Amino acid sequence: MNRVWAIARNLVREVLRMRFFLFFLILVTFAYTIGFSLWLHGADSMADEKVKFLLSYSVRSMFGLLSLVTIFVSIAAVSREIKRKEIFTVTTKPVSRGEILLGKFLGMALLHLLLVGANGVLIYSCARVLQRTEPKSDLEKAKLQELVFVARRSVKPPVPDVSQEVEDLTQQQLELKKQELGITDAETESHMKNIIRREIGKQLLLYKGAVPPGGSITWKFSGIEPRDRENGFVFIRYKQEVSYTPESLATDGIWQFGPEDPTLAGGQWYSRRDAIRTVHEFPVPVREVSADGDLYVTYRNPVSNDPVSVIYPPDTGIEVLYAAGGFEANFLRALLVMYLSLLILSVWGIAAGAWLSFPVAVLFVFMVYLFGLSSNFIVDALEMGTADRAQKPVIKAILPVFPQISDYHPVDQIEKGRYVSWYFWDNITLVKDLAIATVVALIGFLIFKFRELARVIV
Repeated sequence: MNRVWAIARNLVREVLRMRFFLFFLILVTFAYTIGFSLWLHGADSMADEKVKFLLSYSVRSMFGLLSLVTIFVSIAAVSREIKRKEIFTVTTKPVSRGEILLGKFLGMALLHLLLVGANGVLIYSCARVLQRTEPKSDLEKAKLQELVFVARRSVKPPVPDVSQEVEDLTQQQLELKKQELGITDAETESHMKNIIRREIGKQLLLYKGAVPPGGSITWKFSGIEPRDRENGFVFIRYKQEVSYTPESLATDGIWQFGPEDPTLAGGQWYSRRDAIRTVHEFPVPVREVSADGDLYVTYRNPVSNDPVSVIYPPDTGIEVLYAAGGFEANFLRALLVMYLSLLILSVWGIAAGAWLSFPVAVLFVFMVYLFGLSSNFIVDALEMGTADRAQKPVIKAILPVFPQISDYHPVDQIEKGRYVSWYFWDNITLVKDLAIATVVALIGFLIFKFRELARVIV
């Protein structure tokens, strides 16, 4: 084990001795984060928006920069030593090839710990400075504390089950399309059926969430567990779509909420006028949540909105947010997720560097990284049918192998004050990527173990 730690420490020392690289990294990170903070200080916007911008752009830039560092350093850690024949002095000590790769990985882990920790402290410090200097009123201070410097969990109402209706309508529409277009090919029919099913499903869910003038809709939110049940608040967050765009670009509404169904038991209520297609939040005293964690919310669309029907989409329509933790612990959890993401990328880099030349390995791992960042876009493209039919099976088979970083990147949660979970089982994609990285490491080790590093010439 001492040999492994020696290789790990040596990798960290080599990186730190690269003064130009270290100077560039520090300059870019500090200049970007601190410079962005100073720019925000002079911007004309609310304090909570400034802190959100800082957290969003600083964390994104930190992860992007460290990802590039990971790709180049992890690959060079092995391939450069092979090219320069420096690895011969290590393999003859004797040090097993498995110990070499393990040492390189531990070295990358130590390097990431140092860089992620330093960047995290810097970003956290700048955010706290903005928190103290930017608020101009008690209201802005309260918004910062309740909406940004907090870890909020989300509870959404159950999605209506429309599966049977979707299948019935899909079959009807498919028969009409087959007759209209003369479709006889089974593959084309299957593709057309998937498109029709998806569109009908969306339309039915929008119909279920539509409230006509004079109508109402009630949601039940379960499992709300706020940490402060005496003086705290939960927040109703919603976004309204409309069937017809009014000239004022806003709609009136009456909201009722309480631990029981307001349509049956009254409950608290008040009226609001909100801009359409914009996210809104308003607080509800936590006493309105039942002891079992239930909250009923009713929206009434007044006749004054006629002829506008207000629509709440199932994905972004409405949710309840409640404080489940503090900002510091949440920020640490986000840094941990990013740290694990960089470790996964390191495994791919070390494995590629063990059997590919440096330029080829960089291109390969960079492609893996881009696939990970754009995985959601690629999935949507496949679902929408924008890819060639012959390519779809291949892409669908390959895509799950690559780390799908975009699925668990925590920057959106940090920016919006959302809870980042400690528990791996809350994020199956991250667990899957860690398991695949283990397999990639094993494959890289087997290739490196039997690879001919030098040829004996007599």
